[in-house]
Amino acid sequence: MSDISVPPQHIEGLASAKAQMRKKAAKIRKQEADHHPDAAEKLAEYCQLLLDRFGRGVYAAYLPIRSEISPLPLIAALHNAGQTTAMPVTPAEGCPLSFRPWAVGDALEDGPYGTRQPPVGDPPVLPNVILAPLLAFDIAGWRLGYCGGFYDRTIADFAARGHKASVIGLAYDGQKLDSVPVGPYDMPLDAVLCPSGLHRLQL
Repeated sequence: MSDISVPPQHIEGLASAKAQMRKKAAKIRKQEADHHPDAAEKLAEYCQLLLDRFGRGVYAAYLPIRSEISPLPLIAALHNAGQTTAMPVTPAEGCPLSFRPWAVGDALEDGPYGTRQPPVGDPPVLPNVILAPLLAFDIAGWRLGYCGGFYDRTIADFAARGHKASVIGLAYDGQKLDSVPVGPYDMPLDAVLCPSGLHRLQL
């Protein structure tokens, strides 16, 4: 992707637009979390729907921080349905994520930047489906993240290795915006799962 040429003024404007939207989106997500304390359990009700739409295999998620909607009840349901579940290992700056097998209740160890992650043990796995956190999303499938670029680099890395993984954002319904600023390295979502159901996006 290094051959993509982007004017510096465009990068500066994009970064400013994303920074402003992140502040707005974080407030909205916090309000949604406060108003919908049962949202994570509702996501778990769509376990079979995900299996029907995206198939069986390895489902990777995340450990929720701040007001992120928790994937843990859904991960538990997927594991109980016989799927391998996994969590990311935080990489060095500029590198893609890797994933280790993990189920709800398994041990965790301290990772970089104050994260928690599965301990060294089982070999890494390649997920078929990645359940990703987000600050906001739009109907075109674009995700507003935290500026780290971990998920975008990971999907690009998978594609370069010939591995296809479906990326499903997990969100409160109120996190949907009319549009999200998009940069040259951003990777779109395949769908978003909200308490109201699965949203297939207009890619």
